[in-house]
Amino acid sequence: MATSISLVPANRLGAQALGHIRSTADFVGLMGVLWGAGLGAVITFNALSNLGIASEVVSTLLLQKLPSLVTCMLLAVRVVLFQSLEGKLVSGDLLTDMLATVWAAWVNVVVFLLCAWIGYFLGVQASNAAFVDSAVQELAQHYPVSELIRTCVRTSIEALGLGWLGHLDKLILSREKESPSRSATRLLWLMVIWILAVEATDSYIHWVLRGTT
Repeated sequence: MATSISLVPANRLGAQALGHIRSTADFVGLMGVLWGAGLGAVITFNALSNLGIASEVVSTLLLQKLPSLVTCMLLAVRVVLFQSLEGKLVSGDLLTDMLATVWAAWVNVVVFLLCAWIGYFLGVQASNAAFVDSAVQELAQHYPVSELIRTCVRTSIEALGLGWLGHLDKLILSREKESPSRSATRLLWLMVIWILAVEATDSYIHWVLRGTT
């Protein structure tokens, strides 16, 4: 009996997380491929004379801030729609809501990074096939492991906040007589503000740490 009861939260967590992933992973992957392909084409046509600087720019635009921003923005839209359309049918606890968003965010970050690399490779390949090896190697050299760790930590914090805000809105902020569209708009604004606040704080901390070294 105790075993069957303990499985209920786990099953709910898995179903909720997989629902988030199924609703967002394809969009995340598509944006990664398109953005990577575009940058690959641009660097091939315009940056052959200074590949090192161009690779630093591409690393910043493609593989640093963008994965967490794209992942969490799309996840925020998904959570808002989940609250509006499915939240009344699935009454998860706070821990379930937060862990489900973190789980989905981690998967989507991996999807975005892989698709961004593939898109970048395809963009360079389509523009100048002879330039592929040097372009990919330069980009890999300008993407240190520390940036990947920062991305994962930043994404986890943002996703935890999205799950917490969704649960808070469901329990406290939403009222029975309130229009669903008004509730959804408020929740989306709160989530966008949270994401931007985390991104800005991360940039400030990184700037301070670089200034002290």
